[in-house]
Amino acid sequence: MARHSSREKLLDSAERLFAERGLEGASLRAVNAEAGLSPAALHYHFGSQQTLVEALLERRMPSLMERRRQLLDTLDTGESEVTARAVLDALIRPLAELLVEGGEAGLRYLRLIYRLQADGDLDPQFVIDRWPGGVDRLVPLLRRALPDLPRDVIQLRLGLAIDVMLRSLALGTSTISTPATPFTAQGAGSLDAHVTALLDFLTGALEAPATGDFSA
Repeated sequence: MARHSSREKLLDSAERLFAERGLEGASLRAVNAEAGLSPAALHYHFGSQQTLVEALLERRMPSLMERRRQLLDTLDTGESEVTARAVLDALIRPLAELLVEGGEAGLRYLRLIYRLQADGDLDPQFVIDRWPGGVDRLVPLLRRALPDLPRDVIQLRLGLAIDVMLRSLALGTSTISTPATPFTAQGAGSLDAHVTALLDFLTGALEAPATGDFSA
């Protein structure tokens, strides 16, 4: 039990520091100090920064990707026409639910993901390979929804949409939620309004006609 407690303390501390400072700005020594543990504790449990980051991702990514996979399955096998908005909803909804159900820890995790993404420290291929079905199906479904757009355009716009989504949910929601008062089921209405506005914005951006020359 003590080992588990120390491991969780390290994960909580690393999650908070990496979200605030990035991987380069938060040393392993700082993580140990934040957790109130000896300098050898982190090396004992994780060995390296890379292993620590993978353990952080593993805390919530499997459930997030499973939820997204379920939503994408419904789109893929349903009788209704696939739309860009529906695909974006499947992308965003698991993260919005995390903010409500995960409380402060959920918001902290989302801010970690945003920081890793913004700093270029989140390898998309690693995520796809480790948790298939939650990201790799987005482009094929968007191509069904937007058959007039070239694949390269869809991929570029999806990448931009993910950047905006993560920033908006991790930082933009600070106007209606703080780490001290995270989203709750009672406060979900304001989050719903935020997500609706985000969906409106991203859907319009994805569906806009392509004006450049993508024939090369």
